[in-house]
Amino acid sequence: MTSFLSRLPAPTNKVRRVQLLLLMGTFAGAWAAIFGRIAQHHGMPTPVIISFRILLSAVVLTPVVWKYHRQEFFKLNKRDVLIAAGGGFWFGIHLMSGFEALKHTSVLVSSVLGGTLPIWVAILEVYVLKARLNRMVWIGLMITLCGGIIITLAGSGDASLGDNPLLGSGLALMAAVAGAVYAIVGRRSRDKMSYLPYLWLAFTFGGLTSLSLVVVTGQSMVGYDFSTYLAVILLTIVPQLIGHGVYNYALRQLPATFVSVVGQLGIIISAVLAYLFFREIPSVLEIPGSLAIIVGITMVNLNKPPIPKAQLGVQLTVELVSPAPSPMPVGGDSEPIQVI
Repeated sequence: MTSFLSRLPAPTNKVRRVQLLLLMGTFAGAWAAIFGRIAQHHGMPTPVIISFRILLSAVVLTPVVWKYHRQEFFKLNKRDVLIAAGGGFWFGIHLMSGFEALKHTSVLVSSVLGGTLPIWVAILEVYVLKARLNRMVWIGLMITLCGGIIITLAGSGDASLGDNPLLGSGLALMAAVAGAVYAIVGRRSRDKMSYLPYLWLAFTFGGLTSLSLVVVTGQSMVGYDFSTYLAVILLTIVPQLIGHGVYNYALRQLPATFVSVVGQLGIIISAVLAYLFFREIPSVLEIPGSLAIIVGITMVNLNKPPIPKAQLGVQLTVELVSPAPSPMPVGGDSEPIQVI
């Protein structure tokens, strides 16, 4: 904790403004689960929601990417495109699993369990990148595991947490694992692509993944009422383009660990919004279980050692469906990629 405090920026006027902007971005990101849940309540299937969300984001990014980065695309080979396609596939699975979890359990549970993504990245780093984690990280992992067990016990037989809390919890964890795989895959693209081109490719392939599921299952992209489309548009604009745009800016001005810790506030904000909009009240076990997971994730983020430069592709900040972006530093202060 002392080393973390020593890395905090001096409280200049500029830093204060960025910190305030970060809080605003956290609040904007907290609306993701709310807008997604509203669209679901109006009958829009999860794959359709995700298709609109990702493809609209890709469309918004297209003019910028084409104007400033189009030369990078001409330098890509087949392998580079396949890696980006793989990342986009897992990105689509990550979002669809996370939003589908909202249909079966509470916003708080889906957000907290989805926010365990840094834990799964840490585990993958051990087995894939041969990273070594210090004792505090392992303690954080154990605390997070205990919190997950508590939430699982809370969901057993409690209909107030959703129509199928165990299924929702499983989908939220699946989203976290898929996001972690996306994070690891994304590092392989560092040498060939900068932030925006890779993000655009991830959006495009992720959108195609969700769109293919729409086609296979015979779902429709049209025929919904105005409120449903408005919720999807707000989902794209507020938590994604505004919330995560702010996060990317903050990551370039503030230490990634600081941004990560502040991002945990989004879970609390989303729980408050879920109560205001859906009258969701956390159960007796849900609160301590969620707090344990938040503490565990924070310990991992604060104590995780930097990855050797030979293995570090990009710093990734990943958002699940969790109400707020879930910043996940993976070492150093290198350029972040925002999963939105």
